[in-house]
Amino acid sequence: MGELIPVATFQKNGLWDKKMVPVWMNAKCLLMTVSQECVVNFLVSTRHTYVAQNTLAVVQVMYGVDDTYISVRYHHLIPKSHQLILLKLKYKKTEDNRLNIYIESNDPVVSILSASDFSRLEFKNEVIKEFPQDAIDAVEV
Repeated sequence: MGELIPVATFQKNGLWDKKMVPVWMNAKCLLMTVSQECVVNFLVSTRHTYVAQNTLAVVQVMYGVDDTYISVRYHHLIPKSHQLILLKLKYKKTEDNRLNIYIESNDPVVSILSASDFSRLEFKNEVIKEFPQDAIDAVEV
């Protein structure tokens, strides 16, 4: 059956867009870039290889036509049970009017739930040492 219906991976489309396949991310990285007028919803699951206790958070990125329509917020679906669980999300608008999303977490896996336009979403997973100084904290709701 796999020959008739291609299986989606991070590199190729299948029944799903390849961007919807769960992806292991670096512990501290530029996670993705979003172009203007796009809404992206995704899950971040953490601490898979460390302990049985992990966390699950849903994130919504809304990027409109100007700065007043930028929102990056998240909510823990599995509450943090202790302070050892790390999840930091930040964002920064670039000079070419894209929105960079940054993450720092323990062993994160990201799963895209939906996007208003997949062509405006680009996974990066580029390791960084520090967040940009002018990056803005995502809001926990």
